[in-house]
Amino acid sequence: MESRNENQPLSGLESQLLQTLQSQPYLLMVGTIEPRKGHEQVLNAMELLWSQGYKLSLVVVGSIGWVSEDFADRLKRTSRDTSSFCLLNYVSDSMLQSLYQNAAGTMMASLGEGFGLPLIEAANYGSPLLARDLPVFREVCGDAAWYFHSTDGRELAGELTQWLKLYETASLPDSSRLHWKSWAQSAEELTGNIIHQKWYLD
Repeated sequence: MESRNENQPLSGLESQLLQTLQSQPYLLMVGTIEPRKGHEQVLNAMELLWSQGYKLSLVVVGSIGWVSEDFADRLKRTSRDTSSFCLLNYVSDSMLQSLYQNAAGTMMASLGEGFGLPLIEAANYGSPLLARDLPVFREVCGDAAWYFHSTDGRELAGELTQWLKLYETASLPDSSRLHWKSWAQSAEELTGNIIHQKWYLD
């Protein structure tokens, strides 16, 4: 994974928003909002934590996809009415980098996934990783992520309280242990496979 351009400054509005978001720890979710991505379960869990007085925000970066109209309205309403929830349809590369770098953790709650690119991006910028315990995420992240198993909001809220204890004591898995190949390395490997008819990975 190549690093994004780190030389572009944030706009004034982006800097102001980032400063506001940093008023308390936040979890970051990146990607199109659709049912299999688990946003509804995460929002249910976060709302329960907020009702219990926990100071942990949720920032979602991604366009609203093929979710129900009711859930789309709920997302917009919660973003408008709740200071601990921020829904961003689009951000610049520089802003996304800053969001990764300043997040308490980057979460992937997908119920099914082919790879999980945001986890690689997040690790590239030093963000702790939270992932549903799926084989693909275990393969990608190994011991560099914290995994959760719950399938509803209440159970996830309970697991997140345990995560918060690790966060507060700086005991989370180290995302820097996640190793990935750059696009150039991947292209070179693919080219070698084609030329030498080598259809397996070392």
